[in-house]
Amino acid sequence: MAQYKEYGFEGRTAIVTGAGTGMGKSCAIELAKGGAKVALFGRRENVLQEVKEECLKYSPDVIAVSVDVADEEKVKAGVQKVLEAFNKIDILINCAGIENRLLPGESFWEHHFDNMSPDEYLKFFRTHALGHYLMNLAVVPNMIENHFGRVVNVTSVLGLNGVVDGPAYASSKAAAICQTKSFAQKYGKHNITFNSVAPGMVDTPMKIDATPEEFAFVANKTPLGRVADPIDIARVVLFFAQENLFATGQNIVVDGGSSGL
Repeated sequence: MAQYKEYGFEGRTAIVTGAGTGMGKSCAIELAKGGAKVALFGRRENVLQEVKEECLKYSPDVIAVSVDVADEEKVKAGVQKVLEAFNKIDILINCAGIENRLLPGESFWEHHFDNMSPDEYLKFFRTHALGHYLMNLAVVPNMIENHFGRVVNVTSVLGLNGVVDGPAYASSKAAAICQTKSFAQKYGKHNITFNSVAPGMVDTPMKIDATPEEFAFVANKTPLGRVADPIDIARVVLFFAQENLFATGQNIVVDGGSSGL
């Protein structure tokens, strides 16, 4: 696609975690449009296969791999499958994420803020922080060998200011933002960049429990007048994944201006 011509995706190999739905799906499709070879990582194989079919419309080189990013052995095995298929890894988009599901009448603030078990709390860190950590470590050796890598971690604006979704979700996203900066400092000398994108509210399947009133509330306080679509986030993620990039350790908030104004 012309819009990605200068980004240098043609012939590059990209892994996208959380590729089955939402922002991960959009990132994968856009990378395919740019001519990249795409590896789709996620836990649900049937969903990944649907995304694979969409990506194949734009790129002939697409594989789907069932991976839980919080499982070290599955991460290593998944990355090895990518290397066997495409010989290298140039781009990693860490987009896997989780939220608590709500029962009718529940809210995150009133029902999930101070009633979480330690296991429930830590599951957010296993996906949002440990998951990034394991994926990063798994791809870095090949990126060092090729003296090139672009890693983009999808975090959240709640990792900067908390509220709403409670301490576990917000603090795990804050950890992901800070961890991105740590990786950027260590591996910059190898021409590997690590940056993060912090969305606000995005209309994805993860927001299935959000009410129309909640969507309207966010849209009304957003200067751009709406809640984000997954493609809005993907376009900023891909900016950080481009070949010619002199930025690392940075975090961009993508919320239509609803925070910080």
